[in-house]
Amino acid sequence: MMKVPMLLALFAMVASASAQEGTDFNSIPKTVASEPFKRNEISINTAPVFRMLLGAGSSEATRFSATYKRNLNCKSAFRFSIMADMINQYPHYPNPWNDAIILETDSVLIKQTTVSPGYVSPHVNIGYERLFGKNKLKWFYGTDLTLGYFKSESYKQNKTLVRDTAFGQNAWVEVQNVQADIISRSKTKGYSIGLSPFFGAKFPISKRFSVSAQVGVDMTFKNMEVTETKNGLTNKQRVSTFDFNQSTGILNDISLVYKF
Repeated sequence: MMKVPMLLALFAMVASASAQEGTDFNSIPKTVASEPFKRNEISINTAPVFRMLLGAGSSEATRFSATYKRNLNCKSAFRFSIMADMINQYPHYPNPWNDAIILETDSVLIKQTTVSPGYVSPHVNIGYERLFGKNKLKWFYGTDLTLGYFKSESYKQNKTLVRDTAFGQNAWVEVQNVQADIISRSKTKGYSIGLSPFFGAKFPISKRFSVSAQVGVDMTFKNMEVTETKNGLTNKQRVSTFDFNQSTGILNDISLVYKF
């Protein structure tokens, strides 16, 4: 999740810009507004870049997205977004906290662990937003309908380690050229549908370009099929969940906007 100071800094900047604008945006006629009204907008989410530059570190998920917006008037717009959430499952490599010791002698150790690789969860959002604010600075809020698909997998494996005093008295190292035994595999796939309320701010940097920042959460219903294979036997089951999800961070969209 993005760190709170980043969120505060961004909205402090737009709030400062708002204080410098003394005229109510809603009171300005279109014919005398500082910039011509444009019907269309395309934006690219740069939040992953900001996350990397600010050293926010890894998070449970990273959102990549692009949005098309059709402005109905100065106060409202329809929007359509294509998104892909990069889900970093934990662990996406063997995690010591999930290790179970199957066999231990003075020289040999067999450990069982669960490995869950990351995956991509694509979805589309269709929504409506309202705008308000001062002359150039605009605040906006609204809700998206979100439809998505996801597919993930995990597996349990047994790894053999041997004691190697060259690395220390209690050092264990994995046996080379010996592949870990896969004990079981689990695959999950399904669909999601839900609502994503949002609130944000947008400020122009030229006649055609603006920057925006948006906070929001995902409230989704998921219907999943879970398939587990163990000892040659396969078991399938259906699972439904309702999630109030902030895995991509509450500040999940910092976009560069082009108007035309």
